[in-house]
Amino acid sequence: MKQKIQKYIKPQYNKLKKTGFFSILLSTIFSKIIVFLGGIVVVRLLSKNDYGLYAYVINCLAVMRLLNDFGASSAILQFSAENYQDDVKQTQYIKYGVRVGLYASLVSSLIILLSPLFYPYSLVDSDKLTTMLFLIPFLATFSEIFPSILRANLQNKKYGILQIFMTLAHYIPLIILSLIFGLTGAILSQYFYYTIVIVFSIYLCWPYLKKIKNKSKLNDSEKKQFLKYSLVTQINSTIGGLLLIIDTFLIGLLIANEEILATYNVAAKIPHALAFLPSCVIIYVLPYFVRNNKNIDWIKLNYRRLLIIGSIIYGVLTLGLVLLSKPIFIFLFGHQYLDSVPTFIVLMIGFFFSSTLKIPSINILNSMKKLKFNFYINVISIVINFISNIIFIRIFGYIGAAITTTMINIISSLAYFIYIKILFRKGFINDKI
Repeated sequence: MKQKIQKYIKPQYNKLKKTGFFSILLSTIFSKIIVFLGGIVVVRLLSKNDYGLYAYVINCLAVMRLLNDFGASSAILQFSAENYQDDVKQTQYIKYGVRVGLYASLVSSLIILLSPLFYPYSLVDSDKLTTMLFLIPFLATFSEIFPSILRANLQNKKYGILQIFMTLAHYIPLIILSLIFGLTGAILSQYFYYTIVIVFSIYLCWPYLKKIKNKSKLNDSEKKQFLKYSLVTQINSTIGGLLLIIDTFLIGLLIANEEILATYNVAAKIPHALAFLPSCVIIYVLPYFVRNNKNIDWIKLNYRRLLIIGSIIYGVLTLGLVLLSKPIFIFLFGHQYLDSVPTFIVLMIGFFFSSTLKIPSINILNSMKKLKFNFYINVISIVINFISNIIFIRIFGYIGAAITTTMINIISSLAYFIYIKILFRKGFINDKI
């Protein structure tokens, strides 16, 4: 029996090693450890009031950057992976994607710059601190496109290196500038981060970027397909992004207390940090699902594998962290954040459903170009989220935001699972977006 297990596991292990899965896994784990420890250091360096304001400003920036790159990085990944054997076509998609992303970043920059005229800032000086970051969308566009180029070409080792570098480039300036200049330094560290990342990304992606000199272009039909895919994925991403940040936005609007914002954000730190696990798996498997997006039997088999393995790993992890939540929070954040524990437990339940069902299902539907269902679920989710957040925050306080997030994760996860099962039963695959 033991020999049979070894005979099965060894080839699988060698395959994962050869294709760079462990590069992604180890770099992601290392990066998330840095993110988590770096976040703890920042919490300790800034006062509770300053940390609450910092979290609020970053949240405001995220709200006004919801256009991101207009889905260009997602579309580059999809169409470059589909055309992985055609260097010319890949280059055409990269060039066109960069143009689309830069146009979108211009819109985001203007929104941030003009935001004091319309945005409901609820904390003192948050408008000035947010508008200081109006150039971030331009820099962020490139930092999102370069990793997509590496992933589309299965350059998983380079992607792993970039991931570690990006994390270090974020937290080293953040910690140093927070220590020297306090809150203002923490805010402005964003510029150092994106600039350093872009320079290093160009170095890693140079074998693909140097081909951009080729003057060939996509035809109108290809541009239309690219824009259609990028538009729908961006709408889904924007709504999904709103689902992640609307809780902090509404807590800031309805309660407007820096210490409560800090308490909620600390409660969310571990669940957000653990999101690296499903992300790590998706980063690795998604290009393979794109390449096999017309093979229904292959998709069925590997989707089932993802769910079985995920339910075991995330189930054990969630249960362990919930049982040990109090000593973990005392050790990591101090007694002043013990009031974050109940919110943390609620968010961890949502993490289990999201990681096991929701994230794999969304990405597999994207690989099959089944984007409409994502759109419908996201629209329904954001409406329910907004309404229930307002109701629950008024009734239960800031933990009401966590209840809403978890409720949405459970409902949407089950909806995705049922829809994919229906698709599998019908054997339904086509190129319609």
